[in-house]
Amino acid sequence: MNIRTYKATTKWIEGSKSETEIREFKVKIDEPLELRGTNTAPNPVELLLASLGGCIVLTYRGYAKKYGIEIENIEVNLEGDMIRGGWVDEKDKERKGFREIRYEVRIKTKASAEKVNQLHKLVEEKCPVSDMLVNPTEVKGIVKIG
Repeated sequence: MNIRTYKATTKWIEGSKSETEIREFKVKIDEPLELRGTNTAPNPVELLLASLGGCIVLTYRGYAKKYGIEIENIEVNLEGDMIRGGWVDEKDKERKGFREIRYEVRIKTKASAEKVNQLHKLVEEKCPVSDMLVNPTEVKGIVKIG
């Protein structure tokens, strides 16, 4: 089995702002005003939707040749439902994460609907981010003080 380890480091800036370094890239994170943020960047759950959308696009592009599909343009619109504030439910009565994520793929191609639907089915099976959301992924954390 060939395993690749992906890494990211997130540092707190101030208030609700943080910044994540991934390789040579920096991604800012913040909360919207209604969640006591300053609305200067996407929040973590919005970035999760962005990750899923990016993965869907890349998976479509990666497998299109298998079905002889030439993609002229592709766009994925995503939305997810969760309780307002998520982690601030102090009564622990509600699930913290997304209850459902929906997406719509808009694809411009000359390929038949049958071929595009076959590709879509394959994308649903092969998209790694979707797999991480649908199947349990063990998350382990430790804390180091100082």
